[in-house]
Amino acid sequence: MMKPLFAAIAAASILTIGACTQETRVEDETPAADAGDNLEQAADNAGDRLEGAADKAGDRLEQAGDNAQDSVNDATDGNPNTNP
Repeated sequence: MMKPLFAAIAAASILTIGACTQETRVEDETPAADAGDNLEQAADNAGDRLEGAADKAGDRLEQAGDNAQDSVNDATDGNPNTNP
């Protein structure tokens, strides 16, 4: 009866010693720092996309104005007596 008890104690001791010798490494950059970098990059990307969308909208408005002017010119055929 004592042999299984000693075997269990020996096994527990070996496992405990093995657990004590493990090393824990901590990286310099933490996940929180990575998240901050990712957030900053996402904000930069969003700003770039917003700027691009604003430029595209400005170009389309300018084109619509040009199209309207061309339509008026076509409707009047250069005749000053014609009201658009």
